[in-house]
Amino acid sequence: MKSLVLYYSRSGHTRKLAQEIAAALSADIEELKDGRNRSGPIGFLKSGREARSGATVDLAPLSHNPSQYDLVVVGTPVWASTISSPVRTLLQHESLRGVKLAWFCTSGATSSSMHNGCLNDMSHESGHTPVAMLGLSAGELRGDHSKKVADFANSARAAVG
Repeated sequence: MKSLVLYYSRSGHTRKLAQEIAAALSADIEELKDGRNRSGPIGFLKSGREARSGATVDLAPLSHNPSQYDLVVVGTPVWASTISSPVRTLLQHESLRGVKLAWFCTSGATSSSMHNGCLNDMSHESGHTPVAMLGLSAGELRGDHSKKVADFANSARAAVG
């Protein structure tokens, strides 16, 4: 099974999880780039406002073609209780049509409702039902979450066949 992990990360939490998922799936990995400065408190506030408004952004071209993979795993941080704008842009992209998809997200919140809302938003925004979903808080990322990653990878792998 040929897999690709595509993700956006502002603070590094989503990048860490993306790398772990890619290792579990022996997948290629690529970070989405939008060229915007999102650092510091101002970047945090602007990013949240952008996500809440449902905005899309200009993304740098992907170096991997998602349509050439059996599974594409898409990851986002939770911004203002929803999907980051770079990932929202990706989810609307034609290259994801006809590909098996899986979602993951990271959140600073401790409540799983934040993850579930974001994962549902990803399905709604893309018009696709994922084969697997995973949401982790920053606290869970700091602890041992290897079983959750393995379960997610195994579920995605089984669904693709």
